[in-house]
Amino acid sequence: MRSVNLGEMPNGDLILVTNEAFPADIKRVEYYRDQKLFMLIYEDEEHESDLMHYELADEIARKVHKKSNLMIVEPQGETGGQTGYYASLIQIGA
Repeated sequence: MRSVNLGEMPNGDLILVTNEAFPADIKRVEYYRDQKLFMLIYEDEEHESDLMHYELADEIARKVHKKSNLMIVEPQGETGGQTGYYASLIQIGA
């Protein structure tokens, strides 16, 4: 079962970490401010977008409002090591 965690790096960047590889690289992350939810949009359009089904706490939501990207970290299939890359964070709503 996939576990996804949101954290903050020492430099203030946000990081989304998962224990299983996503089905494709993430092109962008949409953040719906009113619902405080993330939607992952994949590079490969054959894969449907994934809505993260947990609402962010107010304190974390305030940090997300200030960001325009976040780092994605996931396991690498062949080596089992981790790989990371930045994805755009698109803010939707007021």
